Amino acid sequence: MCLVLPARVVAVHADEVEVELPGGMRARAGLTLCPAVAVGQYVLVDRGLALKVIESAEAEAILALYDEIGQLLEAEGGGGLALTPAGPDPLAAWLDEGRHA
Repeated sequence: MCLVLPARVVAVHADEVEVELPGGMRARAGLTLCPAVAVGQYVLVDRGLALKVIESAEAEAILALYDEIGQLLEAEGGGGLALTPAGPDPLAAWLDEGRHA
């Protein structure tokens, strides 16, 4: 399942941003679709690309919804929805791979 994640921009480079994902993980995302981004803003990230800038309230609402979905999945025995995997950072690696694809 693919999830579009809200992430806070922590650094802006020429053609990409460094973002902080849920749980404190960091990754880089390309700016091809969303070139006007500033540190502190929230962006939607999918497959290594920043899709659009969103308000912090919208980011919080999306994360709350993902949390609720995870709780429902756990209650039905589906294992939940892990936005913060344990061990190495597979999400950041996946995001970086998508950016270069």
